[in-house]
Amino acid sequence: MSRYVIPNAPGLAAGAEDGFGARLAKYIPAELVAMYTIAIGGLVSAKPPASVSHWIAVGLIVLFLAATFLYFVRKAPAGMVRKAHMIASPIAFVAWAYPLAAPLLGGWFIGWVAIIGQTVAALSAWLIEP
Repeated sequence: MSRYVIPNAPGLAAGAEDGFGARLAKYIPAELVAMYTIAIGGLVSAKPPASVSHWIAVGLIVLFLAATFLYFVRKAPAGMVRKAHMIASPIAFVAWAYPLAAPLLGGWFIGWVAIIGQTVAALSAWLIEP
């Protein structure tokens, strides 16, 4: 199974392209989410001062969001697959990263925003078919 979304294309065997469930799983940049989870979890356990913890969380989200773009620019196959990942994968990353950073974000974390973000990520996976 490919790490990247398999596009709909003439000549592919019936059912070879990825459906919604496969696209949802493949658009989530799991390698980056795993590294981000380690970093954010370590910071939560280190208990940084509340006055800077939200800035640390935002900084990590921005850093790993940039890494998400760079990862798919460098690794995803050129063409429609790369374009699809360049749209859907950053959305999926932020949808995962924001709630994971909740302990550091404090008052900057809003639950319904996290739910909307995850809904937008799922809709992106449903709608973006290369």
